[in-house]
Amino acid sequence: MRERKERDAATALVAAEEQAELARAEQERLLAAREVLAHHALANPAAPNELTGDAVSPAGDVSVGALRTLQFLLGRLDERVEAAASAAQSAEHVVSQKQDELRSAFRDRRALDRLREKQLEDWKAAATAADRNLMDDIALSRFTQGGAGTPGSARSNTSSEQ
Repeated sequence: MRERKERDAATALVAAEEQAELARAEQERLLAAREVLAHHALANPAAPNELTGDAVSPAGDVSVGALRTLQFLLGRLDERVEAAASAAQSAEHVVSQKQDELRSAFRDRRALDRLREKQLEDWKAAATAADRNLMDDIALSRFTQGGAGTPGSARSNTSSEQ
């Protein structure tokens, strides 16, 4: 049962780590998209007009509407990046919880394994002591039965019976 709990905790940890990795990847993807948009807008003065579909003026001026659209898009991307960062942080927190649960399950199982090993050692020691006491009792009873257990008397009994 403890092994199953530990196995379930490990499975949950793997799933949480996968979710955290997906959240981090989404955050990185959104950050990259924001950087590309900002860099493209700075490097290409006509970029804001491309976003709005406005015609580029011959002087290369950018309309206020195009700048506002760019500002709006960057703001929306910033919000999505923050939401993705929050999701990644939540996923990391879940991973941390799952790691704690796995450590706890491992500790519980290991403690029970140690207890089982100790009980087995105690049982073996008790069985060995009981065997030793039985052998001592047998040896003592043979000794007290008039020396029947001595090597010399066993030979004399065998030779007298023949």
